[in-house]
Amino acid sequence: MKTSSKSLLQELEKITQDNSNTAAHFLTLSEEQLNFKASPGSWSILECLEHLNRYSAFYLPELRRHLTTSRTETNPIFKSGLWGNYLVKMVIPKEGGKKMKTFTAMNPSGSKLDKAVISQFIETQTQLLGIIESAGSADLNVAGIPVTFTKLIKLRLGDALRFMAYHNQRHVQQAQRIHS
Repeated sequence: MKTSSKSLLQELEKITQDNSNTAAHFLTLSEEQLNFKASPGSWSILECLEHLNRYSAFYLPELRRHLTTSRTETNPIFKSGLWGNYLVKMVIPKEGGKKMKTFTAMNPSGSKLDKAVISQFIETQTQLLGIIESAGSADLNVAGIPVTFTKLIKLRLGDALRFMAYHNQRHVQQAQRIHS
């Protein structure tokens, strides 16, 4: 995938803001609605957001570290890397998308959760918006963001931001389906 760095960041900013706005609506729901599961093996709204909070706990510090240590000029064009494009294609929301297994550490099933999960998610989205803004003065093509499952693979900054935004969008949409 090859695109304008500026337009990519604008798209990711919009997705992230939409995710935050949707989560804010969840604050109006009851604890019962937030913990409802359509079937025994499925997640509740709170579990969807807690899953994302766990990913944010890993990626947000890595993104901040990369932005503060990477000394590169901006690049007007972003070209996705092989691994980054693969991971983003896996998580990007699609009509009739299939369920995916998650890593045990990222699986919130069975956790006792309350509305604080939603507030935490909204805060992580605010932080991600700040990181996206800061990324406007960085080269999105520079690799250096490790993935959660191995430190051997490093994503380009733009791919890591794409992964975060689309992965969040996927599970926020999942939470919306649970509510409707």
